[in-house]
Amino acid sequence: MPYKILDKKEIAMNEVWYRIHAPHVAKKVQPGQFVIVRAFPTGERIPLTPIKWDREEGWIELVTFVRGKTTMRMANELKPGDEILNVAGPLGNPAPMKKFGKILAIGLITGMVEVFPIARAWQELGNDVTTLHVTPNPMVILKEDFEEAVSRHIVEGYDLQPGWGMQEIAQELVKRAVAKVKELLESEDWDLVFTVGPAGGQKAIFNVVREYGIPMEADLHPIMVDATGMCGACRVTIGGEVKFACIDGPGFDAYKVDWDELIHRTGFYAPMERLALETYLKQLQAQGGEQ
Repeated sequence: MPYKILDKKEIAMNEVWYRIHAPHVAKKVQPGQFVIVRAFPTGERIPLTPIKWDREEGWIELVTFVRGKTTMRMANELKPGDEILNVAGPLGNPAPMKKFGKILAIGLITGMVEVFPIARAWQELGNDVTTLHVTPNPMVILKEDFEEAVSRHIVEGYDLQPGWGMQEIAQELVKRAVAKVKELLESEDWDLVFTVGPAGGQKAIFNVVREYGIPMEADLHPIMVDATGMCGACRVTIGGEVKFACIDGPGFDAYKVDWDELIHRTGFYAPMERLALETYLKQLQAQGGEQ
C-alpha cells in the first residue's frame, strides 16, 4: 500500500518532521513502539518512532535526525505528496504504563522523539513527569509540545563552537547531561529515571543514577535490520543473557545492560556508514547539489 507523505518540514538543524499516511500503524501503535521505514527501493531499513498519531485519520508523525545517507536522501529527495516505499509496524514492546510516581525522562538530542509519547502517556496516568532535553541549541525540538504534555520541561542546551566535530559535540553533550542529572537527583526525590539517546550518553547518565539507587529504564538503539527477531543484528546483553532490542525491548532495566558491549557494537559499522554518506555527497556534488 502507498504511504503518502502528507506534510514535511525542517523543525530544527538536521531535524526533519514528516506526517505520513499509515493507517495500519496509526490504528495499533502504543507509546514506546517504533516502525521500520524503507524509503527507497535500494535503500536501507531504518527504525523510527511515531511521536503522534491519529487513529481515525490514519496518519503518524516521525522525526529524522539527518546524519547518514538514508536520512539525508529522505531530506533531500522526498517532498509532500511523495510516497514512502514501506512502513512496517508497530514493532517492539509498548512502554510500561503504570503509576510510578515522580519520573525524570531524559532525551539526548533526537532521543526526545522517543521520550515524547511515553512521557505524555505517563503524565496522563497521573505520574509527575519532568522531561530533560540535552542538546545543542540549534537542535531543540518539540519544546512547546512537552510544555503542554508534562509537569515540567527542562532544556539543557549549549552552543556549537567553530571547528567542532561530532566528537566534541558528543563530549559536551555528556558533560552537560551528567552535570544536570546530578543537580536534579541531588535536589529532588525521584521514583524512576528514563533515558533515550546515544549509548555513551546513556551509560554516563546511568553511572550517576546508580549512585543514588534510583530505578532506571533505558530505551536502547543498537544496530537494527529486520526488527522482527530474525536477523539478530540488534542483540544486546541484559543481565548476562542475549536479548533482541526489537522484540524484547526497546526498553530495558539500565542496571542489567552491558553498556560497554552495546557501545562497541553500535560503532561497528561506522566506517561503512561514513563511506556511504561520502559517496552520496559526491553524487550530489556531481549533479550540482540537486536531485
